[in-house]
Amino acid sequence: RLWYRSEGYGDVFSKLFWTRTGLFLVFGVLMASAVGANMYLAHRFRPFFRPDSPEQAGLERYRDAVLPVRGWLLAGVSAVIGLFSGTAAAGEWRTYMLWANRTDFGRSDLFFRKDIGFYVFELPWLHYLVNFLMAVLIISLLAAATVHYLYGGIRLQTPGDRLTGAAQVQFSVLLGLFVLVKAADYWLDRYDLVSASGKLIDGITYTDDHAVLPAKNILLGIAVICAVLFFLNIWRRTWTLPSVGLALLVLSAILLGMIWPGIVQAFQV
Repeated sequence: RLWYRSEGYGDVFSKLFWTRTGLFLVFGVLMASAVGANMYLAHRFRPFFRPDSPEQAGLERYRDAVLPVRGWLLAGVSAVIGLFSGTAAAGEWRTYMLWANRTDFGRSDLFFRKDIGFYVFELPWLHYLVNFLMAVLIISLLAAATVHYLYGGIRLQTPGDRLTGAAQVQFSVLLGLFVLVKAADYWLDRYDLVSASGKLIDGITYTDDHAVLPAKNILLGIAVICAVLFFLNIWRRTWTLPSVGLALLVLSAILLGMIWPGIVQAFQV
């Protein structure tokens, strides 16, 4: 602070400091709250009657050990994960400042007809928000799965249903939201083609226009359909359709996102 003030830029240091502090607190609290809430819900809706099995007998010792400190354990895990998330968000202060002080260039790109300022100021921050949401949902899913398994919501070695109704609902919501956010990621990936670096030229090539861009649009539609199937699973309680939809999304991402553009580039271009 003294060095900045001696050069007449004390306000610059203050803005940088409070921007990084704000990003740390906001994104750290969001991550910690999401993870903590999902762990709490998994514990809140745990089954009170568990079938007798060697698996559950082995887990009973861990449940007894966790019982006296479960509140502190939940808070501690959430705080540690939030700390890492907040630290990572604080490192994105340049991206945030560009977005917060965005302006138009007065010129548009020739393909999507968007102002160049969108690609310089807005798109990087939107990418970070989407990636952050996906990280929140993945970590929340893993945390909820751990609690469900510990308290018998997930039964890997018991005949019958492997998941309780509460576990199915929670997993369906988290997976549906994740695939929906992935659809948004595909939507933003389309705009990255405008400034993509190539071996010969930068920007949208013939392969991008005729293979990559249509593939992104198709994958976006499949991701939305897959998300709807996961949300419907809240009431239907069957994993057949969501599993088929997710498998189709993965297969399409390989065929359309990797193999098809390579074929177009190798044999048509």
